[in-house]
Amino acid sequence: MQDGCLKKLIYGYDKLDEYMLCASLVLTTLIIFAQIIMRSVFNNSLTWSEELTRYIFIWQIWLGVSIAQKEKQHIRVELLFNFFKGERFRAAIDLVATLILIAFNIFLVVNGSELVRQMFVRNNVSGAMRLPLYIVYAVLPLSAFILCLRLIGQVAADVRFLRGKGASPVLPDAAEAAAIEAEEAAAEILSTELPQDEEGGGE
Repeated sequence: MQDGCLKKLIYGYDKLDEYMLCASLVLTTLIIFAQIIMRSVFNNSLTWSEELTRYIFIWQIWLGVSIAQKEKQHIRVELLFNFFKGERFRAAIDLVATLILIAFNIFLVVNGSELVRQMFVRNNVSGAMRLPLYIVYAVLPLSAFILCLRLIGQVAADVRFLRGKGASPVLPDAAEAAAIEAEEAAAEILSTELPQDEEGGGE
């Protein structure tokens, strides 16, 4: 029962995050379009458009970190994965790397929260919109905290696999494996055909 509620909560947050990112992208596009119309048609410009789009973009990037982690789209160095093909060894490496990443995100949460507190105490505001800057900087500890929660779930998956009670959280699924094999096969075909094409062109 608790696992079902937790899965529903995670699913609900994932959808909310995706909707927020899509809505912010649409809003940014509309603001930029309005700025272009104001400059080209009315020979005037919005003083706040550039600043607002910049702050929305900052929130998009930091909120997208969590979604990228869920989809495993972050850039990683997989040198050790290529040397050692064992699933358990890969899971152990992934566990160590995830723990390091959790420690770094805890650092971001603590120091980011302190930065937001300082912005709030000093009452720093932006230049054009006079927007309180603690609202802009609040995304740093918020996104780091959300990413920590996802990474803790990844650690739990690694531990379950190392104990023999779960599937491998590191190796690609069947669809990804098939796509990789297809790309490798296509690259091999191209590498064997290119010299023949060049020889035919020389004749």
